[in-house]
Amino acid sequence: MENNSQSDTRVIFSGSYEDIPENKTVHIPEGTVEICENAFRDFVNLEEIYVPSSVKVISAAAFAGCTSLRRVVLSNGLCEIGDEAFSSCPSLTGINIPDTVSRIGEGAFEACASLTHLKLSESVYMIGSNAFAYCFNLTHVTIPDSCVLVEFSAFSSCFSLESVKLSNNMTLLDDSIFEGCRSLVDVDLPTKLVKIGRRAFKGCTSLISLILPVGVKSVGYDAFADCSSLLRIAIPKAMTELEDPEIFSGCDSLREISFGGSEFEWQLLTGGKGITVTASDLSRHTPRVSILDLDNKKNGGNLS
Repeated sequence: MENNSQSDTRVIFSGSYEDIPENKTVHIPEGTVEICENAFRDFVNLEEIYVPSSVKVISAAAFAGCTSLRRVVLSNGLCEIGDEAFSSCPSLTGINIPDTVSRIGEGAFEACASLTHLKLSESVYMIGSNAFAYCFNLTHVTIPDSCVLVEFSAFSSCFSLESVKLSNNMTLLDDSIFEGCRSLVDVDLPTKLVKIGRRAFKGCTSLISLILPVGVKSVGYDAFADCSSLLRIAIPKAMTELEDPEIFSGCDSLREISFGGSEFEWQLLTGGKGITVTASDLSRHTPRVSILDLDNKKNGGNLS
């Protein structure tokens, strides 16, 4: 049952509420400032939670494992959603994150398998690792320009994710950020992007084409591996590092690479070996490379 002591109207601790049918709908009292770690963890009866504007922090695993939780109403005033706060809530279908939230913690909504609707805070500056990983039914994501960091695997294995618009203030696509997003076809990359991490798009089997922003300098190991539908990619002249020339391993359909620099710069980038694709059947082919030499405003020939 609800504990109505004065201290518990300021902070909701584990034990403030019991996991009983009478508490399937919970309205957190106005005046509460924090919902502590594990406060409602593994409550199987909880279906709806209403959080007032006085709450500033939802701490780690506060609602983790609430398997019947289907409705969460958050209010402006909330600043932080902690690590694993709503992880493994398989009945949750949508979430609107108030514009006062600046941080979404690691694994905050991981394995919310029914999540289809996500509205991110317009003030969020950081999204933690695995924050939305294994959200199998999430289809569209827009990350606002307030965000400067999305950590590794944040959206990995979101099998239904079709389109992503990323913050223009992100300079890094962290490791495995979209790994295994097999329905992803439309990615709006940040204009300030500098580095694409390891396995960033590995296994994005529906991705057909990709234009890397002009400032991208580095691409990590297996960044595009197993993108079996990828037909073409544009690589900017700013690129100075391919961590592994096999970044297109398993890209069975890749036939065209456009490079914004000169032939000499391409040779430097690839160590003079060019790029050869090892397909999933272990056959090998060499994509056509168009040398654009944009600094000199002329089109070069093709390398084979």
